[in-house]
Amino acid sequence: MKMELLNLSTTEQRILILFEPDNLSSQDHQVDEYLHSHELEPKRQYSETREGTNYLIYYFGGCYLEGHIKQ
Repeated sequence: MKMELLNLSTTEQRILILFEPDNLSSQDHQVDEYLHSHELEPKRQYSETREGTNYLIYYFGGCYLEGHIKQ
């Protein structure tokens, strides 16, 4: 799992959580379970290939996950 923070402006952020569906780790399952148990749904969910690796991407607004992510 990877996480990316996109700064759209000084007050607006987006958070991408990238999972490798072909290579899921126990940490990936823990993150997915945490999101589900706290009823945190991504704004968008899509697949993307980057540098030959397939990813399942969860797209969140920064404020939506505030308090759930360690900085």
